Amino acid sequence: MGKKILGGLLALAIVGGAVAGSNPADPDILARLGATVAGKVTAALPDRSQLAGPVTTFKVGDRLPVEEQVRVRIRTDKSMAGTEVEVLRGGATGEVRLRGLVATPALQLRAAIIASETLGVDKVFNELAVPE
Repeated sequence: MGKKILGGLLALAIVGGAVAGSNPADPDILARLGATVAGKVTAALPDRSQLAGPVTTFKVGDRLPVEEQVRVRIRTDKSMAGTEVEVLRGGATGEVRLRGLVATPALQLRAAIIASETLGVDKVFNELAVPE
């Protein structure tokens, strides 16, 4: 409890010091800077007509393609962090190909297990390479 009070007082002192030492023109400078940054960000964004919104892309009940489901599962698996596994559609429905380079045989096996346990995957072609 004492640490929370001390932390709150420290934060209040920092903010109070910043306000007390500020220049009266600072809000105007920050407003102009914010407007400039907003203009540049808006100019860098693609035209809204070229973007597909989530509502137009998927309808209720739609599922991601099997290869995308595998790709998401591999990327979100903590043991696969830092690996670049390419997931491609196989020749037939339910088939996926794993390509890329992984650091260890254990990661090669883990990627294959993740793919084979994904709903809708019937066959996995494991083409992952492990450096010697």
